Amino acid sequence: MTPADWQIQNIWLGLGITFAVFSLYYAVALFNNKKTANATDLYLAGRSIGPVVNSLAASSTWMSVATFLGVVALIQQLHLPFVYMWVQLILSVPLLVMLYGASLYRMEVFTSVHFVQTRYGRNTAFLAAGWMLLIMLMYMVGQFIGIAKVFEVLLGLPYTPSLILSALVITGYITIGGMKGATYNDAIQMVIMMIALLVPLAAILKAMGVPGFWFPPLGYGSLTDTLLERIPTFFDLKFEARFYLALFVALTIGTLGLPQLAQRVLTSESIKSARQVVPWFCLWVGLMFLGTYALGFAGVYHFALIGQELTPEAADKTTLLLNLAYNPDWVSAFVIAGVLAAGVSTIAGLMIGVATVVGHDIVGVLRPHLSEKKQLRYGYFALAGTGVVSLLVSLDPPAFLITSIFWAFGMCATAITPMVVLGVWSTRINVWGAFTGSLVSGAIYILLSPYVFPDFSVGAGLVAKLGFATSLISVPAGFILTILVSLVAERMKGEIAAQERGRAQELVEGMHGWAQVTRRRYDSSTWLLILAAMWAPILLWGLVPW
Repeated sequence: MTPADWQIQNIWLGLGITFAVFSLYYAVALFNNKKTANATDLYLAGRSIGPVVNSLAASSTWMSVATFLGVVALIQQLHLPFVYMWVQLILSVPLLVMLYGASLYRMEVFTSVHFVQTRYGRNTAFLAAGWMLLIMLMYMVGQFIGIAKVFEVLLGLPYTPSLILSALVITGYITIGGMKGATYNDAIQMVIMMIALLVPLAAILKAMGVPGFWFPPLGYGSLTDTLLERIPTFFDLKFEARFYLALFVALTIGTLGLPQLAQRVLTSESIKSARQVVPWFCLWVGLMFLGTYALGFAGVYHFALIGQELTPEAADKTTLLLNLAYNPDWVSAFVIAGVLAAGVSTIAGLMIGVATVVGHDIVGVLRPHLSEKKQLRYGYFALAGTGVVSLLVSLDPPAFLITSIFWAFGMCATAITPMVVLGVWSTRINVWGAFTGSLVSGAIYILLSPYVFPDFSVGAGLVAKLGFATSLISVPAGFILTILVSLVAERMKGEIAAQERGRAQELVEGMHGWAQVTRRRYDSSTWLLILAAMWAPILLWGLVPW
C-alpha cells in the first residue's frame, strides 16, 4: 500500500481544512489572552468554567490521536481484546472526582504536585514533579508523532517538516491562550471530534447495509453476526487473564494521576460544578467509545470483505481508508479535522500541565516571593519551552516512544496515584512512606521496562512492548511500600512523626470540608493494612513468569 492509497489527492482540501481549524483556535486563544491577568488565570482559567464546557474540555483532553488512529488500528489487528482497554479508561474522571478532585479543589491547589508539596514537603514534591514531567513528555511525544502523521496525509509533506509545522502552530496558540483559551478550544474540538467521527461513520455503515447506521454506536452490535461469519475467532480472548487485569491497574489507576485531567476538575467554578462534570463526561466519552468500536469493527469487516491484509502502518490509517472507500474527499478532509482536534486538545492539556509543574510547582517553590507578573512570565516561557522540547524529542523518536502513551499510564499509576490518593484519605501516610513508595516503585517500573533490561521485562512479544504489564508488579509495590514504610517510620521517628501526623490531621480534615478537627477521622491503620494485604496477591501474580 503506497501513500497514494491513503493521502487526500486534492491538496487544497488539506490546506483549507488546516487553515480553517487553526484560525478558529487562534481566534479563541487571542480572545482569552486578554482575560489572563495572573497565574490562576493562566493555569486554572480563573476557576470559572461551568460543567458542560468543562466536561467537553475534559473529554477532549482525554481523547487523543489514538482514538481515531491507534485504537481503530489495534481493533483491526487484535480484534475484541483491545476493546477492553477503553472500557477501563471511562472510569477515570468519575473516580478522580470522587477520590481526590473535590478535596484538592477545597485546598485551592494548582496541581497534584502542589498537593504533594503541601502534604509531604518540598523534597517529595520535587520527586513527584520529576515523575510528572517524564510522564507528560512521554504522553505528549506520542501525540506529536500522531499529529505529524496527520499533516503528512493532509499536506503530503514528509514526517520531519510535518512535525515542525504542527509543533510550532500548536505551541503558538496554546501559549497565547493559556488555560482559559485551551479550555474553550478543547470544548470546540470535542464537538468537532464527535461530528467528524459519527456523521461520516453513519454513511459508511449505511453503505455496508448495517441496520443501525442512523445511530452509529448501534453499528457495534449490528456488525457482530457478520464478523463472526467472516472471522470466527474475532471475539476470542487472545491473552491470559493478567493482561486484562493489567489494563485496569495501569489505565484506570494511572489515569487518576494524570495532571491534565486533574486540572480540568480544578478549573471548575465550584465543587458542585466539578461533580456535575462526571455524567456529561461519561455521555461524551461513551458516544465516542461506541463510535470508535463501530468504526474498528467496520474496518475489520471491510478488509475481510475485500480480502486485504493490512500492514501495521496501513492499519493506523483505517479511519481514513474507510472514508476514502465510502465517502467523498471533502468528508475525509473533515474527518482529518477531527483527528487533528483529538491530538491538539490532548497536547494542549499536557502542555498546560507541564507548564504548571515547571512554572508553579518547581520555580514557584524555589523562588516563592516572585511577583505575579514574573510568575506569569515564567508560565509563558514554560509553555513555549514544553513545545520546543517535545518537538526535539519527536524528531527521531526511539522505539520506546511508539508505545509511550501506554507506558505513561503505568508510570502514573505506579509513582503518583498511591501517594496522592492515600495522602487524601489517611493521616497515617507520611513523607517517608510517600517518598520511598514513589521512588522505589517508579524505579522498578523503569527497570522492568522491555526497553531497559529486555531479559527482565514482564511478559513477551506484544504484551511486553505495550509496557503496561509491568504495573502488576510496580503498582502493588507502590501502594504496599507507601503504607508499610509510613507505619514503620511513625514508630521509629517518635515525636517528629507525631507532629507531622497532627499537621496532616488538620490538613486532611480541612480538605474534606470538616469544620472541626478530630483524631478519629482518617486516622485508622486497619484499612491501610487491609489494602496492602489486598495488593499482595496481585504483586505475587505479577511476579509469576508470563
